Amino acid sequence: MARKRILFIDNRPEHLRQPVLRLQLAGYEVDEAESGEAGLERLRSTPYDLLILDADLPHEDGWGVLREVRADASLAGIRAIVFMAAQGETGKLALIPVDAELRRPFTMGELLGAVGKVIGPP
Repeated sequence: MARKRILFIDNRPEHLRQPVLRLQLAGYEVDEAESGEAGLERLRSTPYDLLILDADLPHEDGWGVLREVRADASLAGIRAIVFMAAQGETGKLALIPVDAELRRPFTMGELLGAVGKVIGPP
């Protein structure tokens, strides 16, 4: 059985290192993208079970990326977890469906718990 695949989009490498490593150690297959545009390109060329992204991306923010994902019928099955600032952005959650949200700062245990709840074990 193939491992579950995750695409993690964040433009800051320091935000990617630890979460990506922890998800890989847990048994998930994880790819990275440094921008919303690069992430959308990967999503359209590779099947993923889960998209994890930061709401605060440059150029096209995470909400714009999610809007495009939700509007693309070929990506209809992908689940999404969004990282947000500790305060705000609640209104956007009502407009663009996500499967889980994590507010910064969060622990690796919270991340692994959210991923397990959304897509199950690796």
